[in-house]
Amino acid sequence: MSSILMPYASKIVELNLMQASAVLANSKLKIPNITIEAARGTGKSTVIGWFIKEAVKQMPRSTGIIVGETFVQIKSRTLPSTKEGMEMWGLYEGIDYVVGRCGKDLGFEMPFQAPDSWHNVIHFRNGTIAVMVSLDNPNSGRGLNAYWIIGDEAALLTYERLYNNVITTNRAKKTIFDKASMAHAQIYVSSVAMTAKGVWFTKREKLAKKEPHKYAFIKANAFVNAHNLKDGWIQDMQKEALSQTLFNAEILNIRPLGVQDGFYAQLKSSKHYYNYKFNNDLLGGLAESYKPSCKYDNDLVRGVPLQMNLDFGGKINCVTVSQYLKSLNTVNFIKEFFRKHPDILDDVVQDFIDYYEPHKSSCNVIHIYRDKSGAKKEANSKTTLVEDVINKLRAAGWQVIDKTPNTNNPGHLAKYKLINYIFAENDIRLPVVRINSDNCPNLIISMENAPLKGDDAFEKDKSSERSKKVLQEHATHFSDTLDYNLYWQFWHLIDSRYQSSYLVTNLHG
Repeated sequence: MSSILMPYASKIVELNLMQASAVLANSKLKIPNITIEAARGTGKSTVIGWFIKEAVKQMPRSTGIIVGETFVQIKSRTLPSTKEGMEMWGLYEGIDYVVGRCGKDLGFEMPFQAPDSWHNVIHFRNGTIAVMVSLDNPNSGRGLNAYWIIGDEAALLTYERLYNNVITTNRAKKTIFDKASMAHAQIYVSSVAMTAKGVWFTKREKLAKKEPHKYAFIKANAFVNAHNLKDGWIQDMQKEALSQTLFNAEILNIRPLGVQDGFYAQLKSSKHYYNYKFNNDLLGGLAESYKPSCKYDNDLVRGVPLQMNLDFGGKINCVTVSQYLKSLNTVNFIKEFFRKHPDILDDVVQDFIDYYEPHKSSCNVIHIYRDKSGAKKEANSKTTLVEDVINKLRAAGWQVIDKTPNTNNPGHLAKYKLINYIFAENDIRLPVVRINSDNCPNLIISMENAPLKGDDAFEKDKSSERSKKVLQEHATHFSDTLDYNLYWQFWHLIDSRYQSSYLVTNLHG
């Protein structure tokens, strides 16, 4: 495997071709805008560490931004991998930088513009600071005058907020930095985009083709770093993969195709998705620990019942959580849970109970919407699946109401009509639906990849649930939980005025 050896301080850092291409694009070709679409195991943390090291080295006392979609993502994933990458290049916490505080007492230089608060700041010894900006806080990037930007897991970033809160701040200028290759750099690193949310990231490849002196787009699969991986790791991942699509995306760096004009014809990411809303005050600073809990969720409305939407199965049990805000006529899908075999239904219910324990003090009511198979009894059981769920929830102190009639599941045409009219938002009688794109990622993948069964039918193609090539949390199970919720709440609002001819004209035309 080809690689480049780069001396740094007293050690040699070996770069694979992806890493070397990124380094040379900036250091030799002086390209400031570099996008890296790379699979798992390619060494993305190492190359991010190089860019941070270079920004710190080239521009002492400057302000940079390391951006993440949420502060939880920054604390739990971005910060640990960033530290690892910086250590590869000889930057050590407590010596070369401190996290979540000012290092002036350690003799650190101060930045040109010191922040009002240091809780989300990495302070380097030469006065450079990296502000960790989370897009779930609309004000966390405002007011900054930055010299460089780095975004990890960039396909998860919401571009509108990235542009407004981060990209527009990359404007600071000093003549002493005119020759710095990292001045006003934008570095975005991610595996392939799995949903429409990451389309902006993928489209940067077109920018690189149009303006190659300003933009570079680098792609790599796991084979580029095979010499640094466990022997046979890639082959093991292929044999163990439940999903060929996921293996292709995460290991081979092949973009998923998705579907056009699928079952959810009126679903639009720009309209129906929203970003996670954290209570960032409760989260604390970068140095404080985080345990998942609904107490941090600002999109959870206190005093309003939870809706628990279930799809039962032997391979996977899926739950989405929603709330119907009657005064706004809005259904918000705010969280998802799933457990796969050998875990059982009891496990995913316990996950729900643990996460939503704080909500019980304001409202302990749960409405259940479900698959008809929940009314079945397992072998040697005296209770049905939904009775098992209800009993467990009641034992934990919840009041539970099963809102699903013990009939067949909704008819295909009726369900298609209702759900797509809801998403079209042309009838004030029907609710508005919004989906938390950070807390319900598999629900979104499930919906965006749900095809119709045949050209002239209005039936959802559920063959993905039987496929060995599709990860089951990406199959149609999760989309079904949304169907049950919306249909059993609002089916009675669709009447004879909605004829099939009108449906074909307006939902496919």
